[in-house]
Amino acid sequence: MLQLWSFFATMNLLDKWRLIMKKGKIIQDIKTNTSMPVLISTLFYVFLASFFIEGGLWLSSELVGPFSLVIGFLVEFFSPGNGTASIQEFFYHYLLYYELFSFVIILFLFIFWVKVIEKNALSSLGFVKRNWLKYLVWGIMISLVQMGVIALVYQVSGIGSFVLNELSLEPLLFILGLFPFWLLQGGTEEVATRGWLLTRIAARTNLPLAIAISSSLFGILHMGNAGVTFLSVLNIILDGVLAGLLFTYTDSIWLVVAQHGTWNYVQGNLLGFQVSGTGADASIFSFTMGSGPDWLTGGAFGAEGSIITTLVLLVSLVIVYRLGERKEKFDD
Repeated sequence: MLQLWSFFATMNLLDKWRLIMKKGKIIQDIKTNTSMPVLISTLFYVFLASFFIEGGLWLSSELVGPFSLVIGFLVEFFSPGNGTASIQEFFYHYLLYYELFSFVIILFLFIFWVKVIEKNALSSLGFVKRNWLKYLVWGIMISLVQMGVIALVYQVSGIGSFVLNELSLEPLLFILGLFPFWLLQGGTEEVATRGWLLTRIAARTNLPLAIAISSSLFGILHMGNAGVTFLSVLNIILDGVLAGLLFTYTDSIWLVVAQHGTWNYVQGNLLGFQVSGTGADASIFSFTMGSGPDWLTGGAFGAEGSIITTLVLLVSLVIVYRLGERKEKFDD
């Protein structure tokens, strides 16, 4: 009797999972244009996504020096007397802006591939007009709540502390101006892993596998970052699963673009955390880490390496999963 009940419970769970994991219009409309076996095409998609991301990052790093020189010479040519050295100093002061903006190289690589090679519409990456502003607002709000909870736990428990910085107008404007650039950076990563990789794999296989593979690649690509730990990679994979569900339920890229970009911006330039092991130059708050193991504090990787973030992401996954189960797809 118990075995029979367990069988029907399992079947009921599978039925719910199939309902939630129903492919949206974006995936259904994708033209894969390949006769390769599914396994080969999946490996190819993973390779190409990795190549575009890593290749774009390498190219942007190689262009830093020449780009700063060109700016210096142009300014000196049109406005003599400013000095090339001072212009380069100015450029490196705003280097973070360049680093974030340079993700546009990766974005263009995927757009070129989709439009020219695949001959698919940009909507196949999730760029749809429907509710785009609403989804952007939702994504911003989700990240604000998530990072707010994490910061509150840090402060109350003594894992770390936050002190409001006294900022003049220039650094304040520097910080505020970074937000759209973080949206570009985080959004490009979402286009790569969710908008392109997830949808192409799902078009030929199924959504659970596509979410698992795209989220795993998302985590693996961060393994070279400073201060990386097993828990930090796990958290990034969990965040990838969350983004995969949000992308699937909304059938749009805009919510995850805002959620990812805001997540990074709030971590680095508002709260003063390391962002995946990288500093964010200036922040509204200064963060001082308390004593404790890396799995609790996050260590050099930042809040993404903490068990607190793991719990917040797990709760977020449960909430989003339940919303999907009840067919509440943010469109009502």
